Amino acid sequence: MKTKILFLSSLFFILISCTFSGTFNQFDKMPENNHWEKSDSKIYEFEIKDDSKFYNMVFQFSHVYDYQFATVPIQFLIEKPDGKTESIAVNMPIKETNGKEIAECSGDICDLKYPFKEKTKLTKGKYKITISHNFKGASYLPNVIGIGLEVIP
Repeated sequence: MKTKILFLSSLFFILISCTFSGTFNQFDKMPENNHWEKSDSKIYEFEIKDDSKFYNMVFQFSHVYDYQFATVPIQFLIEKPDGKTESIAVNMPIKETNGKEIAECSGDICDLKYPFKEKTKLTKGKYKITISHNFKGASYLPNVIGIGLEVIP
């Protein structure tokens, strides 16, 4: 019995040590119709406690395989602890020039991690990042399974 408890405890600590060790990681799934509505800006809030490190901000974009667009216009609005805001607009690539998916795909699902701010010093305090798209073709961006934000040292 003691061996089982020791084994399960060890397994538990191994699994915990293998999980996300960054500062922030959140992923939001889209509704079943896989539409990211233009009006559905996603807001992510996190706190930086260690300002001695450099951080990467990574946008997570999960989509259906063989996405119909080569790029997607994404807007990031970063609200900093001092009240200042920074706006970053990108035309995020989905496919290489030869049409090959940039994302890692498994079956019909592709997961793209797009670093939009790298090796950045962040001051201590609370941050709020609003992510939206500026797709011109319709009121929604089709075939989006989910989006997220990861902030890692």
